[in-house]
Amino acid sequence: MKKAKTEKTQKRSECPVSCTLDLIGDKWSLLIIRDIMFFEKSTYNEFLDSGEKISTNILNDRLIALTERGLITYTGTAKRKKYKLTKTGHELRPIIEAARDFGLKHFKGSREYVENRMNETK
Repeated sequence: MKKAKTEKTQKRSECPVSCTLDLIGDKWSLLIIRDIMFFEKSTYNEFLDSGEKISTNILNDRLIALTERGLITYTGTAKRKKYKLTKTGHELRPIIEAARDFGLKHFKGSREYVENRMNETK
């Protein structure tokens, strides 16, 4: 029996910016999407290893929400899920890249962070 969706995304208005924020507007969701998109993370433990130190209960909640919202999907069993972006999730690339570029321009140390992360994945 398939589990019923427990969360519905509530729109505050018809404004496209507001609608997008209703879908992905918390920092943890964006960081999970970032990790899948740029660092090729796909498992629960890989997300836990991110530098931002997401807690297990928040990670679980966000993975469920992102799946229900159609931004990520998974394969495997309950204990061995591998997550990946859906087509809709991939469409967030320009938003994530714009946030990265803004951070690189305006926050000291962020360029070094990106360079260190890129060296880790080689």
